[in-house]
Amino acid sequence: MKKKKTAFFVVFAVLGIAALGLIATVYAKYVSTIQKTGSATVAKWAFSDDNQSGTVTCTPDPYNTDTVGSGLIAPGTSGKCPIEVSNEHTQVGISYDIKPSATTTNQPTNLKFYSDANHEHEIDSSTAIHGTLTPGAAATTVYVYWNWPFQDGTDAYDKDDTDDGEAAATMTMTFDVTGTQVQPVAAQ
Repeated sequence: MKKKKTAFFVVFAVLGIAALGLIATVYAKYVSTIQKTGSATVAKWAFSDDNQSGTVTCTPDPYNTDTVGSGLIAPGTSGKCPIEVSNEHTQVGISYDIKPSATTTNQPTNLKFYSDANHEHEIDSSTAIHGTLTPGAAATTVYVYWNWPFQDGTDAYDKDDTDDGEAAATMTMTFDVTGTQVQPVAAQ
């Protein structure tokens, strides 16, 4: 029995020394935590603020006042609406879309909007004039052109024009201008 006690004691002593060695190894190393701080400034988005001011004055092209009253629209007239788009306080490039709004009121049936003075590229609430501005770009003027053709030779067309003329309502032209950030491209 004495041998068993001695063996037990020796095994217990060896395990104790091994445990102390492990504990000493675990607690004998140095450990430190420090913090380093960096910074990055978020690019300012101010497209809405840059484009709040200014009203859009849509004017008809000049016509002989013997054929249509001054400043009025009628079949056979056309004109343009200058819209300023700015990126002056925005620090990223933007892509913009300009299109007639669904909130335009009293639009004559046959009056259409265009992106060009030749009235070849029609725009509406589902198509737009597209453009881009670089960060900090000053205001640029984009024109939306309109045209109310005189006639196309169909009775329905003339009836629509006559109905619009009899109503003689004031048309309010409203445009949606949407700015979207251009995806950044890595410098080469």
